[in-house]
Amino acid sequence: MPFPALWRAWLRVVPCVESLGWQAGVLLCAILFLCGCGSSNMTPVPTVLPAAPTITTQPSSQSTPLGQTATFTVVASGTAPLQYAWSENGSVINGAVSSSYTTPVVVATDSGSSFTVIVSNSEGSVSSNPALLSVGPRTPQAGDWRFQGMDLPAGTPVVATDIVSFQTRSFSNALGSPFDMGLIPGFNCGSSGPLDCGWTFFVIAAPTGSTWPTTVYRSDGLSNLDADLNAMATPNIVIASLDLEPANEMFAVSSLQTSAPDGFEYASQTVPLDQIQTVATQAGAQGRVITALGFDASGNALIVSYGWQNDTTTVYEASVIATTSTDSEALAPQFTDLAGQGYIITAMGGNAQNGLVIIGTRVQGDTLPRPIVVSTESGNQGQASNALQAINRVVYGTGASYFVAFSEQ
Repeated sequence: MPFPALWRAWLRVVPCVESLGWQAGVLLCAILFLCGCGSSNMTPVPTVLPAAPTITTQPSSQSTPLGQTATFTVVASGTAPLQYAWSENGSVINGAVSSSYTTPVVVATDSGSSFTVIVSNSEGSVSSNPALLSVGPRTPQAGDWRFQGMDLPAGTPVVATDIVSFQTRSFSNALGSPFDMGLIPGFNCGSSGPLDCGWTFFVIAAPTGSTWPTTVYRSDGLSNLDADLNAMATPNIVIASLDLEPANEMFAVSSLQTSAPDGFEYASQTVPLDQIQTVATQAGAQGRVITALGFDASGNALIVSYGWQNDTTTVYEASVIATTSTDSEALAPQFTDLAGQGYIITAMGGNAQNGLVIIGTRVQGDTLPRPIVVSTESGNQGQASNALQAINRVVYGTGASYFVAFSEQ
């Protein structure tokens, strides 16, 4: 206790000592002294005032594909407990009472919806800024290799190369493109000799930490076609492209092979050109996706399709474009038109004699346009994300451009 304070206390005590007597006065003095010493060491307890909620991180707008969900999150401070109430387009969402809200599976009409949250406590409330939901085209389900890995995180280009007659090449943990398609005489086979054929393609390696199939390219004699296709009719293989070269008695096939039996169900049939749309429509109604086709010597199409045991309920719509044109510039709008209607181009086949057949597949009713870049020698049209994997195909033709290529997501 500081001396001045102690002296002032003693001056207050002296009159008491005189009136109470010596012993009582000493006792009273000691009590006052001890109380004075203790009071100098006491720390004041801070007073915490109740605080109304404030939002420190606003919910952000979200973009999500058809058939998936979106999550909105707010971060707020204030006196606990805090209560949350989310609204969609001004209507309160029953049960949405936490700091995050996850939507049900979105449909096309959900695009443009506005989400806000009111945060409240005993001292007041505050409303967040609106966050918008944007709905994009459907992403294929994880593991559905009938769509060749499109919309996965983008991989790294590895090589552009080829195979020749009777050759097999494999690329593990990678997605190889379907064979480049030739609509000009002699593109795949320079003569009628069986050893004079070659098929070009390019390969993308999986990003770090991802597991992709092994892509296998194989060429063999046409007499072995049925046996080779039957050997590939296993639940872990999806044929991605097929080219028949009857004049050379050769064929080539590319496939995606997984390490486990993933439940793919192979089927093939040969039909006239004018029956391809009927077959494609029937396949889609059965939940099957056409992934490859090629033309035999009579002009009929060998069509390969797959069901998938992991998804037996989705119904697909198919659109078939058949053209005898070999003009690359005239072919380019065919790809953009299909993507603009929501179709994923899942199969192509053609040659100089039969022209080109393009098959687009979409989930029934999914008409949202898909991102696509179409390239010719005169330049690129369209836009796609560099962060996502795309289906890439090349068709070599005639006209002002030697080729037309596309990348669809």
